[in-house]
Amino acid sequence: MEHRIGQIFTLEEMCPAVGAGVVGVQCRKTDEGVVELLQLIDHAETRIHVTAERAMLHGLQGHCNSPIAGHCHTTEDGQLSLHGMVFSREGAQFAYAHEWDSRDRAFELGAYVAGVLASKGARDIIAGIPH
Repeated sequence: MEHRIGQIFTLEEMCPAVGAGVVGVQCRKTDEGVVELLQLIDHAETRIHVTAERAMLHGLQGHCNSPIAGHCHTTEDGQLSLHGMVFSREGAQFAYAHEWDSRDRAFELGAYVAGVLASKGARDIIAGIPH
């Protein structure tokens, strides 16, 4: 299907929603058999990336209508790279951040990016969106 691609957007042009494309499964910790089965399908790299993205989302205290985008990936040198963005509906206002940290600090990276976005007015943008 590659012949049908008209344009490839960079993360700066179109940052996806937090957790886009990720399937999450939960179960009770006491269901040991189910826990063991789920460990077989766990993808550690994806879990690390989503941890950073969700920490950012939590730090921004958005709601279900909040236009919050976030994408984390691992760079060639092994660092986590997290892009975060909050924007108004019409796109006239936005806050953007891109930061890096080590793989063992995914939560801290997400919290830090949330703080950077907040310092750039992200919470005011979120507050202006009806929910």
